[in-house]
Amino acid sequence: MSTVTLKKAPVRQPEWFPPVNKNSEKPTLQIYNSLTRTKNDFHTIKPGHITWYSCGPTVYDNSHMGHARNYVSTDICRRILQDYFGFNIKFIQNVTDIDDKIIIAARQQYLFEQHVSDVYKQVNNELLSKSKEYLASYIGKNLPEFTGSSIETEFIPWVDSIQNIQEIIKEKPKFPMYIKAARTAHESIYGKTNELSLEQFLANIKDVAMPHLDKELGDTVTDPSVFRKLPAYWEKRYNEDMARLNVLPPSITTRVSEYIPDIIEFVDKIVENGYAYRTEDGSVYFDTVKYEHSHHAYAKLQPWNKGDLSLIDDGEGSLSTGHSKKNPADFALWKASKPGEPSWDSKWGKGRPGWHIECSVMASDMTGETMDIHSGGIDLCFPHHDNELAQSEAYFDNKQWVNYFMHNGHLHIQGQKMSKSLKNFITIDEALNDFSSRQLRLVFALTPWEKPLDFKDSLISEVKAMESTFSKFFTNVRALNSDYKHKVDEGQFISRKISKYERQLYDDLTTAQDEVDIAFNDNLSSSQALRSIQDLVSKSNNYIQLTATGTTELRIEVLLSITNWIVKVLDILGFETRSDRLGWIDVSSSEDSTGSAEDIALPYVKALSLFRDSVRNLAINKSDLNEFLKASDAIRSQLINLGVSLDDRPDGSALVKFLNAQEKEQLIAQQEAKLKAIADKEKRKQEQAAANAKKEQERLAKMKVRPQDLFQDKELYSEWDENGIPTKDAKGEEVTKSMKKKLLKQYQQQDKLHQEYLKSQQ
Repeated sequence: MSTVTLKKAPVRQPEWFPPVNKNSEKPTLQIYNSLTRTKNDFHTIKPGHITWYSCGPTVYDNSHMGHARNYVSTDICRRILQDYFGFNIKFIQNVTDIDDKIIIAARQQYLFEQHVSDVYKQVNNELLSKSKEYLASYIGKNLPEFTGSSIETEFIPWVDSIQNIQEIIKEKPKFPMYIKAARTAHESIYGKTNELSLEQFLANIKDVAMPHLDKELGDTVTDPSVFRKLPAYWEKRYNEDMARLNVLPPSITTRVSEYIPDIIEFVDKIVENGYAYRTEDGSVYFDTVKYEHSHHAYAKLQPWNKGDLSLIDDGEGSLSTGHSKKNPADFALWKASKPGEPSWDSKWGKGRPGWHIECSVMASDMTGETMDIHSGGIDLCFPHHDNELAQSEAYFDNKQWVNYFMHNGHLHIQGQKMSKSLKNFITIDEALNDFSSRQLRLVFALTPWEKPLDFKDSLISEVKAMESTFSKFFTNVRALNSDYKHKVDEGQFISRKISKYERQLYDDLTTAQDEVDIAFNDNLSSSQALRSIQDLVSKSNNYIQLTATGTTELRIEVLLSITNWIVKVLDILGFETRSDRLGWIDVSSSEDSTGSAEDIALPYVKALSLFRDSVRNLAINKSDLNEFLKASDAIRSQLINLGVSLDDRPDGSALVKFLNAQEKEQLIAQQEAKLKAIADKEKRKQEQAAANAKKEQERLAKMKVRPQDLFQDKELYSEWDENGIPTKDAKGEEVTKSMKKKLLKQYQQQDKLHQEYLKSQQ
């Protein structure tokens, strides 16, 4: 019998149908570029990698809220590019520890210590005499508007009589700073000397003493350590402030003082390329005219400012002379050092770097002839960054040293621009006394990084409301998750089938994810991302409310998915989040504290024990049912004080919630408010009645005084006119015109008041 062999058919892979994207294309990442003053598609020199140079601090004083705005906003952008888009970032940031402001601050601090604070052990006549000399010198130089003959008796009245201060500020922005320093010193020297400690007195005269000492003795300061000590101290403080604000440290930190040989070499190359020249005093200046006539563009960032001599001079520094410059717009690459300034040897003589050259050298050392991103505050555009661009492109003889310039907008506080030079700034340390690091980051994240930011009450209220909404949502989700786990542990059957409500919430999550992606692609918009998250939280809270009323049965999985994603985004934005991915860290609590099980459990066990005792005694005594409800309310109050809330639910059970510090504080405050509301109302009523009576008595006593008797104080005045208005002070000197005007106004007000009294007596 023969065998038939069947041929096996070849095995073929079934056809695969590629998925078709039914939606529009994924958005392209765009970043606002100061070089074009518009949003540009973002492309890096090397795919997947970013070279980024950020202008760091000039360390001579406290870091302030302007620094916080700059560095936190930059940190948010950096984190989005790194942790959302996945770029590998080489982030370089400098520390300017050689600069005109640092030299002056270091020198003045040293001289004040050597000649005042380390010399005097008490406020004696010699110190008072010198302080009067310092004050007179300060007023003479900075407040020439004061023309009085006696600083002691006439200065404060003159300050109080200033009417057109806003007009003066327009012409002289530092006027309020000068007034504040002089007034503080004057009140300490001539007023409350006996009330002040030595430390307080010295602190109050310091601002008027240091400029005088520096003018007299500044050129005698030659010890190099003097100029290292101050910036080293403030650099350390700056790093501490950034750590408190959760700002990522740079990949690379550069210091000017460690780059002097490189700076000299860099300057020399610019001279060789024909774009700089040496002056008689040994300085080297960049030739802006020669540069522009050599197929280069100067002032790319703010071309409208390139002839502004006030900005140019401010950029050069107060110690610069501009000696023998060819053109007013030329700027120093190397400054010849004068007595009282640090110096290094160079082929042009002893000198020190110009401000702008520092960043060019340090950045180029790390990034080469082109970098992806350069960032800093908007106030650095011109002349600092424009000069950086010019001298760097002159060095490399190329057309584009930076591809994207990212400038953070100005910070205003309640509408007023802050300035370290005007001494009207709020330090980071002061801000963190009033706001948490998280609240400050929310403030900056809710404002586009390139736009001006006004730190005003409405924004602060919005931030606190958003923070509270997020925190309460996280607390609820953790409580619901714990309740779910408890039911599972008890063996309860829990359905996992989702309803239309969960389906809708999953759709809402997808929408929010797309919105955040669009926001981040659109100029790294953290503000739009946070508002999308806020909208998703609102929808999630509505779902939780539906489950609380029994409309639908809660499915914890959808809430966990939403919370995990929200925490992921918050983590990207630099907010500190919990390791369980169920919220952000309550920075004001002791979440990470440790202790024995007995120490942790004792307060809760004690509360339960007291509740048991109360309920047991009520039952034994067959008390009224309302007493049991009071006992129930009492333990709820005790648990709130321990950070636990019991929220009643329709089915008669309570949802156990562990409160963060803010929620605990709010609930405690609500309890206390209920208890003391009635007492406060009665107290206010009594206080108001007493205040009204006292006010009426004071008014009546004042009305009785004749206007002629108003100024009859011989310790203040020696002569009066026929109406009793002073014409000479106690020393016999004529009363100034401004003082006469003030006294006449007071006289007229009293006359009107006294006439009312006389009519009431008729």
